[in-house]
Amino acid sequence: MRNHADHKLVKKIICSTICSTISFLLISGCSKGVTANIDDESTPLADKATYESTVEVLEQGVAESYIGELEEGEYLVGAASDSFECQGQVPDLVPDWDEIKAQNPDTVAYLVIPQAGITVPVMQRQGNQTYYDTHNASGNVEDGGAAHLDIGNTADYTDPNTIIYGSDVTGGPLEYLGIYANPEYFEANPFIYLYVPGYVYEYRVFAAMSGADTDILTDTNCYDYDVFSGYINKIYSSRSMDAQKSDYLKEAVINGWRMLTLSAGSSTESTNRFFVYSTYSGTQIQ
Repeated sequence: MRNHADHKLVKKIICSTICSTISFLLISGCSKGVTANIDDESTPLADKATYESTVEVLEQGVAESYIGELEEGEYLVGAASDSFECQGQVPDLVPDWDEIKAQNPDTVAYLVIPQAGITVPVMQRQGNQTYYDTHNASGNVEDGGAAHLDIGNTADYTDPNTIIYGSDVTGGPLEYLGIYANPEYFEANPFIYLYVPGYVYEYRVFAAMSGADTDILTDTNCYDYDVFSGYINKIYSSRSMDAQKSDYLKEAVINGWRMLTLSAGSSTESTNRFFVYSTYSGTQIQ
């Protein structure tokens, strides 16, 4: 199996081929201000979101159509393109990255979930997965710590599965993430935003539930398309009592091959966790 650097190179080569195709197909359903009347009232819609832009094109199996062209050992990753326009209402936030980086260079993003009251910096301490369990975004010792990116992820957010951890104890950065267990909230608030220097990345939530996974990137090689597909199928087959799922998004998630997982627990290594799973849905330039 090729190493991580090889996977990233293959990703860039193949993604450049398919992204233009997907982007062209998405133009009609992803433009800002476009709305659609959907007969299925159970379909969750938000401001500026359309059923077509999330599902219709990805149902064509764009990513799958390229699987047969891969040589042995190659993986198709990052089918989503930065030319996708955001479908939801992007929060009005413009971080001062020069100031933020000066205060703590470990800051790699800002996570914003407006309706859940979450606007927090995301940290990454190279080589130390649990440092921000006990340190806040300023690097000071504090109960609840800070939200932090898995040390196995790159901070360009193009990995097939990006993991952000955070404490859900009182005062923790992901204290209110469990609100996604409420079916009404889950249906009405499908978008999560990651702010990085120059860009805002949007993700659409497709599932949320309690679970016990503590080291997803080690246990699941999402760079392998078949493994990634199996991982999504496992999420959708969960019997967790508080599980919420958007079944109609399943194929879109698999074909998109670029997701964000929020993992909340008392510490990074806690097996009593709450997960929110989302798939990339757009980018806004800042």
